Amino acid sequence: MARLIRQVSFAAAIVATAIGLASCGGGANQDAIAACRGIHRALIAYDQSLHAPTPAAAAADLQQATHDAASVESRAAMAASSDGAYAGLMTLLQQSEEVPFGNVEAGLRSACASISAGTNDL
Repeated sequence: MARLIRQVSFAAAIVATAIGLASCGGGANQDAIAACRGIHRALIAYDQSLHAPTPAAAAADLQQATHDAASVESRAAMAASSDGAYAGLMTLLQQSEEVPFGNVEAGLRSACASISAGTNDL
């Protein structure tokens, strides 16, 4: 459990660094924005899992959230390769496949809120 907390804390620190660096640049790149669109879908599925009528429905919603996040990992990787400030976003997406989605939900939500600030894309 302590290892998990350290991993999530590390990912959160990476996101905070990425957000700080991204705010210094010329705005979010299109790959990061596209990744956040998928993350937005994942967050909707995650939120639905919290209010699902049955445990099976909650599990299906969580599986969908993980799938939606994984489906945009390549876009986050492209964003990170063109601008290292987005490495934290990619790391959080990778973590979302290894730890319970709820452990990275806040970081993903925060990162995409910062990335999409000033855009009307999400």
